[in-house]
Amino acid sequence: MPKHLRILLTILIGLFSLIAFAQQEPAEPMVQSGKINWSAKIKDPDTRVGETTQIIVTGSLPEGWHTYGPHIAKGDYIVASATTDLPGNLLESAGEPIWPDAHIIYDTGFQMPVAQYEGEFTVAIPVKVIKGDGKQIQVQMRAQACDASGCDSPKKAILGIDFTPAPGEARSERTVADTAPPEQTAGFVKPVDAESTGNPEVLAAALDGKAPGGEKPTNESAEPTDSTTQGINDAKSKGILAFMLFSFAAGLLALLTPCVWPMIPITVSYFTKKSEEGPGAVMRYAIAYCLGIIGTFVGLGLIVTLIFGASGVQKLAASPIANGFLAILFIFLAINLFGVFEIQIPTKFVNKVQGKSKTAGFAAPILLGFVFSLTTFTCTVPFVGTILVSASTGEGLLYPIMGMLGFSLAFALPFFVLALLPNALKKLPKSGNWLNSVKAYMGFLELAAAMKFVSNMDVIVNDPLWLPFAAFGAIWFSIFLGASLYLFGIIKMPHDDGSKVGIGRKVFAIANVLIAGWLLAGITNAQILGPMVGFYPPKQKGESSGALVWNENFEAVKAASLAENKPIFINFTGKTCTNCRVMEYQKFPTKGYSDELAKFGLVELYTDRETPEDNANAELREKMTQSSTNPTYAILKPDGTHVSTYQGLAKSDKDFIDWMKKNYTEALK
Repeated sequence: MPKHLRILLTILIGLFSLIAFAQQEPAEPMVQSGKINWSAKIKDPDTRVGETTQIIVTGSLPEGWHTYGPHIAKGDYIVASATTDLPGNLLESAGEPIWPDAHIIYDTGFQMPVAQYEGEFTVAIPVKVIKGDGKQIQVQMRAQACDASGCDSPKKAILGIDFTPAPGEARSERTVADTAPPEQTAGFVKPVDAESTGNPEVLAAALDGKAPGGEKPTNESAEPTDSTTQGINDAKSKGILAFMLFSFAAGLLALLTPCVWPMIPITVSYFTKKSEEGPGAVMRYAIAYCLGIIGTFVGLGLIVTLIFGASGVQKLAASPIANGFLAILFIFLAINLFGVFEIQIPTKFVNKVQGKSKTAGFAAPILLGFVFSLTTFTCTVPFVGTILVSASTGEGLLYPIMGMLGFSLAFALPFFVLALLPNALKKLPKSGNWLNSVKAYMGFLELAAAMKFVSNMDVIVNDPLWLPFAAFGAIWFSIFLGASLYLFGIIKMPHDDGSKVGIGRKVFAIANVLIAGWLLAGITNAQILGPMVGFYPPKQKGESSGALVWNENFEAVKAASLAENKPIFINFTGKTCTNCRVMEYQKFPTKGYSDELAKFGLVELYTDRETPEDNANAELREKMTQSSTNPTYAILKPDGTHVSTYQGLAKSDKDFIDWMKKNYTEALK
């Protein structure tokens, strides 16, 4: 071929390639969110303002992974969802998303049927274009991907699609919502008729709790995620009233946890001062205090959870800033109770915020209620974490709000009584000097409580600790020794009037000497401290709980356990978790617990220090156990397959030990 013909042919081939490339549709935006790849496009690019069309979204899962469709949405898993309700969008919803048929699979882990997608699936979202002044539209997808061994954490993806509305008036035939089912790609795994959500009988049976084509299968080894979750689900199934009563009962049980104790003297000491204003004022302040407790649990708990996820409240309680604020506040209140100064809210501030109203004094008790709620978050009782998980997973807010309301009401009622108690005590004969002594003693208790939050800051920020177990115990010993010296009259406070120390005060002073001695002995023998050990800092890295040796490397334990055919026990714990310390110092070293724990490969995973490692541990906890609280305990098979979960403090020694024995056997099957 002549040279000039070869050149001409090359130019023509290049020209035709450019033309073909120019005629191709622009590539759809692709976003990877966890295990799912999402892509989106506008169905009708010539849509005008005021007209309807569809956003076509395709999700793609790797082999062996699946996600859950919204056809059955009543389990502890996350169903896929789509929304165009995003700020600044050019469009609005014109109808519910149109999902393709899904497989109905009976999931033995969740003990219920689920609607499941594999491979690729395409969703159509009817929309109406309402503005023409932008260049992009957006859609948000949210889903959870799972495989045979577990689930990824729920992920959101925002897909942006370049789009400029076509010019012209809206055409009447294009203003009706487009509800046509989306065309599926070649990668769509089409369900067979007997498993399809397109079969009304199969779907109805699934919603009644049955597997496709028959009765609900049984799985003897499967059990609810934990007793708390099972109790919540059972209460929900009986209606809102039963759920509220269950929540209230859970609140009463939570009052027995150690993290509630510091607020008892603080409540009494604060309202002792307020009793001088008369019974009517105390009643109003007590109501404001309870509203602060309830408002914080319901409002702050839900807001933080919705913004920061299911473990948001725990992260707030573990924040060094939050703990520093509480420590400073308690020290400040203690010095005030010692009579060094009087706390006065600046008049200018009160006038500006409250407009010189009679409610000016309500700010302090409401703040105290907030402080109380925040201190109890450090315990992260199982009920709170479990109920807030449902708020963060798109199940709706009714049950989380009502659950937190019932729970916090139970918390608030005893403290309402405590708030009124000083007003009754003031009616006792010669109450003035006696109440001054009570205030000063309460100051020592507040100093002890302040050290708990100083310790929380220490364990979050420092490694090694500035205040390890022995140092913390020595400080508490010194505080109670100082309290006894004050009660004997050896130490004086500014508001003391020089009155003679009575016999009752001396008896109480002797009791504090005994408490100080008990705390001193507890420095070398944590067992004798009982539940009080929950306030102490955790053990240092490398320390063991009695004869037990815990490993913070999950993969290493899993490899060793698989080689030895040994089940795995995971302790999901926190540096600032009060209930965790009770279990680790008081329970686990005792013979009944240690004999059973010695049979397992032991893993200890911290979740609350906001480090990449702790964040990964928290994500593992939520994926494996459906829990966002500490402590949470999980028993696994030697290969790492989850068997069972136990949340919170042991209900009783027998209950926890029986749980270990039973699931040790299950893990070896």
